[in-house]
Amino acid sequence: MITVLTARQLVVENTVCLTPTTIPIKDALGKVLADDIVAGEDIPAFAQSAMDGYAFCFDDWSKDRPLTITGEMAAGAAKEQPAAKGGAIRIFTGAPVPAGVNTVVMQEKTRVEPAGLFIEDECITSGANIRPAGSEIKKGELALKRAPASRQPLSDFWPV
Repeated sequence: MITVLTARQLVVENTVCLTPTTIPIKDALGKVLADDIVAGEDIPAFAQSAMDGYAFCFDDWSKDRPLTITGEMAAGAAKEQPAAKGGAIRIFTGAPVPAGVNTVVMQEKTRVEPAGLFIEDECITSGANIRPAGSEIKKGELALKRAPASRQPLSDFWPV
């Protein structure tokens, strides 16, 4: 039998510190970060809808007058669908918010009729249900922290 101190000494003496490497993200399962990762851009990179619903310009809306549905924006859409004055765009969670709109109403608080879109949300406010660009992580902020002790020798944690 050996002492705890001797066992620690053996572990420290026989542990090899690996050199950090760069690998594709698809091969990173089970690995740890050797360095902090700083965001190179805002995340999300654009204002995006926080839910499925309809995007519109709050100032164009009146509860007694319907909005005209003028298009659709899906999450991942490459081409932005511009909003027409007095119009609304069907929008999905994560989709970019088109220029000209500043509010998203959840689909459950609307009614679509031949005359157009009626908003049935008495509490809706300008800017509702939109995540601003950079609302999760701003460009230049810490996105992922390196693994604890990924650059320190084992003996720093297990004094012998």
